[in-house]
Amino acid sequence: MLAVIAVPDFAEDDAVWIDTIRRAHDPQYESVPAHVTLVFPFESADPDWFAGHVAAVAAVTAPINVALDRLARIDNPHQPKYRFLNVLLADAASAQPLTALYHALGGKGGYEPHVTLTRFGAVFSAKALERQLGELGRPVQGRIAALEILEISHGAIRRGAARPLAGRT
Repeated sequence: MLAVIAVPDFAEDDAVWIDTIRRAHDPQYESVPAHVTLVFPFESADPDWFAGHVAAVAAVTAPINVALDRLARIDNPHQPKYRFLNVLLADAASAQPLTALYHALGGKGGYEPHVTLTRFGAVFSAKALERQLGELGRPVQGRIAALEILEISHGAIRRGAARPLAGRT
């Protein structure tokens, strides 16, 4: 299976806060950094074509500044074992270019750009952490400057080379 992510470069204090939460609650912590998923895992008939497509989209896309302005809990249809996610949602201004990038990469349907902080199998655990975290005092700021293809096989995740976002604003 293949997926595409973008790893935001966060300010140091935001990165430490995100890292602390993920280290304690995200079973993928060791495998992949905090990221925005732009193509959810799928089976590709032609991985080489797909890699070229991702590189072509990255070449014409400018780096994206993002602000994640609220915490939320969402259901995850892509990983039944970890159905409930606590996430940072992108604000409206940040969501628009991320949604456009999602569609340029081939995404269909609705899309809610977010960074996953935690994964839980039971909703009560996700709700408890959501209450503990409370409200964000300010938006978490980041910059996305590259795309990465992930190869997922039997639960193992292998990160591919970064494709720099090279378009102009």
